[in-house]
Amino acid sequence: MLVIEYDVLDSGLIELVALVNATDHDESDEDGRVWKAWRDGHPDGGFGYVAVPADILAEMEATEDPEKLRGLVEELIIRDHTAKVERS
Repeated sequence: MLVIEYDVLDSGLIELVALVNATDHDESDEDGRVWKAWRDGHPDGGFGYVAVPADILAEMEATEDPEKLRGLVEELIIRDHTAKVERS
């Protein structure tokens, strides 16, 4: 499972922090639950990450266009951040 860690600055600028393989090396945590539980304990309460859905990951892997890749990542982060802000 690919997870994107990010920050959204007060200015609205998105800062990509990390791309994380949230699956344990022995694949005992295929859906990343252990990693997510650990990450939710951070001071931001889980606001700074989004799991990449399989269909988006396939699209990301298939493209060689950096602008398309950037757009996919931005859209995913914006949707995630907006949904989390609305729920809080």
